[in-house]
Amino acid sequence: MADRPKAIKDALRDTLKDLVALHGAPGFEQSLVQYFRRRVEPLVDAVEVDRYGNVTATRRGRQDRPRLMISAHLDEIGFIVKGIEPDGFLRFDRLGGTADAFLPSRRVSVNGHFGIIGAKAGHLQSAEEQARAATVADMYIDVGVPSAADVATLGIRVGDPVTFIGELAEFSDGHRVCGKGMDDRAGVAILIQVLAELKGVQPFGTVHAVGTVLEQVGLRGAAMAAHRLRPDYAIAIDGASAGDTPDSSPTRDISVVMGRGPVVILANSTGNYRGSIAHPAMKRFLLQAADAEAVPVQLATHLTRGSTEAASIHLSRDGIPTISIGVPRRYSYSPNEVVDLDDVAGAVQTVTGFVREMEHHDDLGFL
Repeated sequence: MADRPKAIKDALRDTLKDLVALHGAPGFEQSLVQYFRRRVEPLVDAVEVDRYGNVTATRRGRQDRPRLMISAHLDEIGFIVKGIEPDGFLRFDRLGGTADAFLPSRRVSVNGHFGIIGAKAGHLQSAEEQARAATVADMYIDVGVPSAADVATLGIRVGDPVTFIGELAEFSDGHRVCGKGMDDRAGVAILIQVLAELKGVQPFGTVHAVGTVLEQVGLRGAAMAAHRLRPDYAIAIDGASAGDTPDSSPTRDISVVMGRGPVVILANSTGNYRGSIAHPAMKRFLLQAADAEAVPVQLATHLTRGSTEAASIHLSRDGIPTISIGVPRRYSYSPNEVVDLDDVAGAVQTVTGFVREMEHHDDLGFL
């Protein structure tokens, strides 16, 4: 038993290495869809890919209900080519949100071709330009060719996806890793590992593990899947910004510290019309699972920016009791998002424990 968390961490590290090498801007998740489907097919009873790319891996239970949906999104923050200059530079727009400060000089993949995000060099800037931070409108992508005709020869067109390049790298202690797209590659790795942990175990009810699309542009894939699957309850797996760096505070900003366990997100919103508040039964059951697995968890609210797929899932049909579990993450939406493998493994153990206790989830009422 003592070796179990290490074995989980080793498996997660290998999966993350695969996942961060793939590119999947919103609407262009094909490589992630293919990878997720290949990984989960030996672990479940049925796999279905819908017309938009959401992958549903189903484990049939001893009885049909309750039906549990567990989601993690396959897409990552990205960009899209919006114009091609005569001298071969590409203009681009965002697909999802990332700070302008993260962009200059970053390595990117433009539909499979290497590129660099460029901005005017500092020694060529006027005093006014130096006083103003560059924005996406000022930037461009250099794909190493001198003309628009050469860009066309590469096969690059307006509408092509752009994503960061950021392979998995490990810190010296071996517990923390970084790479691009940890939002939500860490969640996808958790979902795959939960299914691996449950191999050979028939759950009490039906489990739908869903790799979703189009999360970064409006939580869209999860809404599609929830409407189709009609789950009785749901868990959304995502990241949670850590509040433990010198420029943030675990009390002022968000009560999340890396290395102290996965995060149970109790309230999450970007406004009064979007977001979610954890359903009380889901909070109770998830905390019970963490306690039974001896996994320390952190409780957090994040009401200023960002939301998880719980925001769209819980609104489906007549309402689905939903909660989010998150992985603490530093440097969000950069090519080098950092996570702690102990936190990631803790999320695997907690969600696996939750599934093992489905037989006792007989009261999903609000009271």
